[in-house]
Amino acid sequence: MSRRGSLLSSPTIILIITNVLVYIILFVGGDPMYYLLAQVGDLFFGQHYYWQLLTSLFVHFDILHIVFNMYGLYYFGRLNEVHFSKPQYLAIYFGSGLLGSVMSLYLVPPDVLSGGASGAIFGLVGSYVAIEKKAQHMGMALIYAVLIFIMSSGPGVNIFAHLFGLVGGLALGLIFSRSGHPADYSISYTYTN
Repeated sequence: MSRRGSLLSSPTIILIITNVLVYIILFVGGDPMYYLLAQVGDLFFGQHYYWQLLTSLFVHFDILHIVFNMYGLYYFGRLNEVHFSKPQYLAIYFGSGLLGSVMSLYLVPPDVLSGGASGAIFGLVGSYVAIEKKAQHMGMALIYAVLIFIMSSGPGVNIFAHLFGLVGGLALGLIFSRSGHPADYSISYTYTN
């Protein structure tokens, strides 16, 4: 398999590419595209913009927002890929992100634009904490979580998406890690004459 084929088989890499493409679309399209794709409670409830629950997970408002989130997605995404199947990984990512989006509808003022991958990334942090026992990786997860919470203490940041994304990822990580992985088990046979 070529290197390109192996990179494009990674759900983390596909998610990063998608986030960057959406950022370019938003940069070119400006405010109308932000109001179409970011989450706005008034539009969701009043005009039935239900797709915003999902599309807002790919919306970033400036270069630092997307760079920091894509670093977190790459780091924790690749760690999670080792422990979970692709369907489990995507369930954790989108399940956590959607939980953060839904809770934000009720906790963020309805006229505020909300977006970003950080709720879903916090889900990956939570799922990784659920299964990883190595102190150095746990420390990196904790540092990332603390940095995001510190940076998200200012106005205009949706801390509820972060919190509920973390809780969702932790719960899904615990559920999926209990189901076990076929690769974790080996059976050996000994033949005697």
